[in-house]
Amino acid sequence: MSGTSHGRPQATHRTRTMGFTLAEILVALLLGLLVVHLGLDSLTRLDAASERIAARTDALVALRVGRHVLRREMRHGLMGADWEVGGDSLSIRAFRGAALVCRNDSTTAGLVVSYVGDRTPDPTKDSVLLVTAEGSRAVRALMGTAAPPVSCAALDSAGAATWQLDTAAPAGTVAAKLFEHGSYHLSGAALRYRRGGSGRQPLTPEVWSAATGFAASAERVGVELVPRDTLAGPPWRGLVSPGVAR
Repeated sequence: MSGTSHGRPQATHRTRTMGFTLAEILVALLLGLLVVHLGLDSLTRLDAASERIAARTDALVALRVGRHVLRREMRHGLMGADWEVGGDSLSIRAFRGAALVCRNDSTTAGLVVSYVGDRTPDPTKDSVLLVTAEGSRAVRALMGTAAPPVSCAALDSAGAATWQLDTAAPAGTVAAKLFEHGSYHLSGAALRYRRGGSGRQPLTPEVWSAATGFAASAERVGVELVPRDTLAGPPWRGLVSPGVAR
């Protein structure tokens, strides 16, 4: 009898203990699921924020590079003479430097110049726009470069050189601008540059929609840059040409 009476409380105690343990396990599982859910939700939000930041960053880079490049290239020329827009393309004389003329040899078609520019002249791809004292303009192909046979005391000797042209420069030529023939294209979701017969090389991230393009009038050229991803921000519209040579 005593053994039986002593065993009942022990069984009841074990039952209560197991009940508390199951309740604690359920609470722990629920808390764990809540923590996992919150963690996954946070990761989803972080991924969305990262995508939004990446899209916005690429769009800002594309906007700033495209706007700077086009404005820089077009400010040195005259509309219709040095650049023109057609469809998604901007055909341009891409000026790479300028020179003052020290001597014009009409016999050898050589110019002694003092040159300053973004890069050294390259006869394989460069031409020369010649300007006379009266303001007239003429274009010649650059055939070669060499050290100057004479010094020009009034000019910077660091950039002194002889430019060999395909034909003699006009009499009275006082300045020369070095350029390459190229074209810029708002196509394939990016701003692209093409020189000669080469392919169109992207200059910006590929972030723009098909609505992006040039908008030309009789005196000005603008662009409309429309991101294809709404996360990248609103479209940008603005002028890229000054309308006059500078």
